[in-house]
Amino acid sequence: MRRSSALLATAALTSSLLLVPGTAQADATGVTLTVAFDNLAKDRVVKLTLGAKSASGVTKVRANMRYQTPDAEPYATVEFTRRSGTDNDGVWGAEFRPDIAARPGLTRVEVLVGTADGATYTRGGGFDDCYATTITDFSNAPGVIDIEHSDVTMRGRVTVQKYREAAPEPVPGAEVRTGTGPGTTAGEDGSFTLTSSGDAAPAASVRREGPLCGTFRAASVTVDKQATVVTAQMSPSSTVSPGTVMTVYGRVLRQGSARPEPVAGLEVRLDVPADLHEPGSVKTTQTFADGTFRAAFTAGREVGKSGAVTARVAGTGFLTGSQVGLGTLNIRNHSEITGFNAFPEPHAYRDPIVADGRLDVRPGETDATDLPVYLEYSLDGRTWKVWATQTLARPMYFSFNDPKLVTKDAYWRVRYPGSILTMPTVSNVDFVDVKYRTEWYIFNASPEPVKKGGTITVKGQLFRFRDVAGPAPNAPVYVYFRRAGTSKWIQMAATKTNVYGWFSKAFKASADGTWKAVYKESAGYIGSTSPADTVDVR
Repeated sequence: MRRSSALLATAALTSSLLLVPGTAQADATGVTLTVAFDNLAKDRVVKLTLGAKSASGVTKVRANMRYQTPDAEPYATVEFTRRSGTDNDGVWGAEFRPDIAARPGLTRVEVLVGTADGATYTRGGGFDDCYATTITDFSNAPGVIDIEHSDVTMRGRVTVQKYREAAPEPVPGAEVRTGTGPGTTAGEDGSFTLTSSGDAAPAASVRREGPLCGTFRAASVTVDKQATVVTAQMSPSSTVSPGTVMTVYGRVLRQGSARPEPVAGLEVRLDVPADLHEPGSVKTTQTFADGTFRAAFTAGREVGKSGAVTARVAGTGFLTGSQVGLGTLNIRNHSEITGFNAFPEPHAYRDPIVADGRLDVRPGETDATDLPVYLEYSLDGRTWKVWATQTLARPMYFSFNDPKLVTKDAYWRVRYPGSILTMPTVSNVDFVDVKYRTEWYIFNASPEPVKKGGTITVKGQLFRFRDVAGPAPNAPVYVYFRRAGTSKWIQMAATKTNVYGWFSKAFKASADGTWKAVYKESAGYIGSTSPADTVDVR
């Protein structure tokens, strides 16, 4: 909830401050710092106390005052004096009087402890210079609410007390807010009226602004909670293999005053015994607008385990909690192919396919042996044929590199047919696009060297490898140049090859550098880059 407690009228603000590393490793140890500020004291003095030990001895302690942010320029510097002890083990103190009119709110205190070894130790903290703000004459109606009747009207006055002996004063124009719904502005006498809706713990709050501290007042209400009912089912079944993703579908209704109503945005949790799910796989979810929800978890890996699974919703400010049993989950032996990949992609026409992955049978103590795996392909993604097969001595990595040549785009997968003790499994499907390979048969940038201002001719011949290899006509070519001493390639020209696969482009010589030609991958051909050729410009 977006609330913060008001400053108590008689309390002093004390900060225990965190270490901020200094610019050097001073030998100061046991450094403690407190910043005490009584915002109801008439003199409004900040008292700084620092305790420290140092083998070499503390030589100087000072504090920089920075307004709002730690990187702001210091607006004041305060020197400390030793109050007790010695330079090697003592207590130093200082006082500072802030100007609330000029700098209301947070001041960050940066304390620098200098030691005789020449290093500096830094501590940081802060104080909030604001006047104590209070909501008085507070009342609310009604006193009993429920989820269908949650509006609460609150009235009160916003006052500020600048010091303990002064009478509270009204704060006209103060912004008063609730946790939900629009806020309002206090009148000339500090009075306000506003309504909270949909909040089981309604409160009026005034945020921290300018010289005013923040404050809030909670309404006095009793909540009449409505009961909830959860219905749900778990799939795919009550007996599954380890690692199966279990899905729970359900709905949450509340017992409304007239009829059951869906509950939106309600958190749903699954209670699954620890040995029935993968660590971290059980996630919370929320109900949709119609009260439905979908949750999931991954079944555990230990075969033979069984246990009850439950879906539940916790109580809220307006609703009671409830739960429903989803039945008993039973885990049995499992096989799985992971990391399957067929490559290279894109695949060069008439090159062999390579495919690898891993077959696992869980749990490991099943001692599964002689496991046949089949590399299969499909031209349409529906009808599958065996391309190659091998038998694994045990669950392990596999790799297919059959010498048969691939000439068509195809879908690829690996299948394990299973056995009496293990479930069959199929890998993910990998589509491999087959394209013709290309290669730069000749490439040259000349002359070498060349006179500055002269002409550099970049030319080359591109081949493609179909059933019969030959020059690649009418192919788009991009010429790139990398200036000597740099790493960036700059496109200098775009052209096409002639009917014999040749291209030629002329450029004005301006600087030493390296040239290359690139044929980019297309729908039917694999891209290729020429060897780089460096030209010395003199």
